[in-house]
Amino acid sequence: MASDRQSKACGPSRRTFLRSAAGIGLAAATGARIRPARAATEKINFQLDWIPYGRHAPYYAALENGFYSAKGLDVSIAQGRGTLQGIRTLIAGQSQFVFQDLGVMMAVRAKEHAKIMALACMYQKSPHTVFYIKGHGIAKPKDLEGKKIAFSPGDSPRLMFPAFAKANGIDESKIKWLSVDPNSKNAVLLNHSADAMITYLFTLPVLQKAAQGGDVVETFVYSDYGADFYSNGLGAMEDYIKAKPDVTRNFVHATMEGVKFTIEHPKEAIAMLKKHQPQLDVDTAIKEVAILRKLIDYDHHAGPLGSITQAKMKETQDLMVKYLDLKNPPPVAETFTNKFLS
Repeated sequence: MASDRQSKACGPSRRTFLRSAAGIGLAAATGARIRPARAATEKINFQLDWIPYGRHAPYYAALENGFYSAKGLDVSIAQGRGTLQGIRTLIAGQSQFVFQDLGVMMAVRAKEHAKIMALACMYQKSPHTVFYIKGHGIAKPKDLEGKKIAFSPGDSPRLMFPAFAKANGIDESKIKWLSVDPNSKNAVLLNHSADAMITYLFTLPVLQKAAQGGDVVETFVYSDYGADFYSNGLGAMEDYIKAKPDVTRNFVHATMEGVKFTIEHPKEAIAMLKKHQPQLDVDTAIKEVAILRKLIDYDHHAGPLGSITQAKMKETQDLMVKYLDLKNPPPVAETFTNKFLS
């Protein structure tokens, strides 16, 4: 991935003050959102999992639309260097909320007794994906046997590949693994140095745009092929949640407003993100929002958007136990709550 440099992508919370009847009339005519003025006094550091891309637009939409400030929150958004690094900032008290991989969260909670709790699951469907070039000997998952697959050490898609392999009858001993730097995975697939590559589904628009010579990039998304589990979502420390339940509820509500706004207004949301990340490729980012819509199950979700079920959380934890050698996992009921979503 692009960089290990951590920085803050933050800006002043935007407030709209309508000081006159004319101002109110103009706002009504243009469809502007009129929000009561409220001092944003609760400072929040929200830690992302990685450098902001299109998938992260909801949080910047919440910032720029004033969803956070309307609830009294002064939010700074910090880019990350992986979900584990983000969790470390949470444990150290450097952030109050984090965008994290729920499986990794459960592993850290089990190994370090760090009482982190999931407050919402954004990626209801696993984004873990095998990418390959159409017409080069791969048409179904079983065809991966005997092929060379590029991965980066520590990648969650690589760690969870055994679940995908088992679900599809793949003999993993027949896979030839090619370990590469994260920045090289796309290239080794597109220049045919590897037959396939594994990473998150969000990489698809980038690969499609960079493909040469008529190549068509195809995918096996784990969640579409029998290996579905919870992925990234919002988290916070239990002590913080108990000490500041109103702040927690306000943050979760404002964030989910940002999610809904982004799905319904992708171009506007990406424009807001680009204010903070000027290097962003707008077309690719907008395509990521379409993928996000699928992964959060926006059109078919049951219950509040982002809600977590104990059954699927247990399935996710069971996979961590089986494939990541997770010892002494915590009771599933203690690892998440839906109460701040409603």
